[in-house]
Amino acid sequence: MTKKSHFRLNIITTAGRIFDSLGFRKTTMDDIAVGIKKRKSSIYYYFKSKEEIFQSVVLEEAKVFRRTIINAINNEKDPTAKLKAYVITRMNIIDKLGNFNKALQDKRLMHLEFVIRLKKIYDKEEIRLFKNILIEGVESDYFKIYDNDLAAIAFVTAMRGMENTFLKNKNDPFLASKIDGVIHTILYGIVKR
Repeated sequence: MTKKSHFRLNIITTAGRIFDSLGFRKTTMDDIAVGIKKRKSSIYYYFKSKEEIFQSVVLEEAKVFRRTIINAINNEKDPTAKLKAYVITRMNIIDKLGNFNKALQDKRLMHLEFVIRLKKIYDKEEIRLFKNILIEGVESDYFKIYDNDLAAIAFVTAMRGMENTFLKNKNDPFLASKIDGVIHTILYGIVKR
């Protein structure tokens, strides 16, 4: 890694912590300059604006998020375990990637063009990942699904609803078993067979 790329990464990492702590709106270029112990002019050599830095921070966190999810899925053998791994890993990591999470959830950031694009890309990616797992499950006779597209959308919607509830209670000692119970309900339903 060159000295320039190392410094740029230092700006992104430091700014990420500051954005996560103060929020996008309250963070200033002065805050970031103080955080990296350099003058603002040093930052402007690499980034045109606070928005551009925030975009770089969010995109770095998005890469970590995607890589972590893909690894969790690939470490499992059967489609049911892959779905569980996806949901549990997502719940565990989304809270740690505060800027990425805020970009997806905070409606006050929707004025940023890149946030709108990221949200669209992320939504498609998440549905595609679920759909691939569901197709694998149908092909290997784990699942019986009539419409993979609709099932993927339903699963993503249910998971996002759970996320808000469970992240508020992230210190609950029974959280993992509660998540497992919700996943079980989604997979096997409530109808007696």
